Amino acid sequence: MRSISFVLPAPYPLLNRSLRAHWSVRKRQQAAIRGTILEQIGGAAGLPPEPFQKAHVVIERHSVGTPDYDNLVGGGKQLIDCLTTPVMGKGGRQRNKRGLGIVVDDSPDHLTAEYHAVKCRLCEQKTVITITEIERD
Repeated sequence: MRSISFVLPAPYPLLNRSLRAHWSVRKRQQAAIRGTILEQIGGAAGLPPEPFQKAHVVIERHSVGTPDYDNLVGGGKQLIDCLTTPVMGKGGRQRNKRGLGIVVDDSPDHLTAEYHAVKCRLCEQKTVITITEIERD
């Protein structure tokens, strides 16, 4: 059973903040999250040779305040999208071009997610992500 774990140095942006941001700002945030993930796992060499067919993702958002659950889950979408595999869509356009290919897809057939909000001091803020492959029957 393969597993990947890494720590982002800041809590990921919550849904309420992302919804109010311009689309170009959201794209820059997602590109920054993707770059930080790559940096934390050691670049392309840290990526699995083939995506996990089914995975369980645990996301712990350590921050000063504790957000409500739907805000916590909705904010994790950009992070989850960075973990999935890019796919060629209709007309030759690539869907999810910022995906790293750790998990095949974010559909329930391929991914289960668990979100936790952890209250901490300002200097201890971070996001901890653990991705564990689930063996298929």
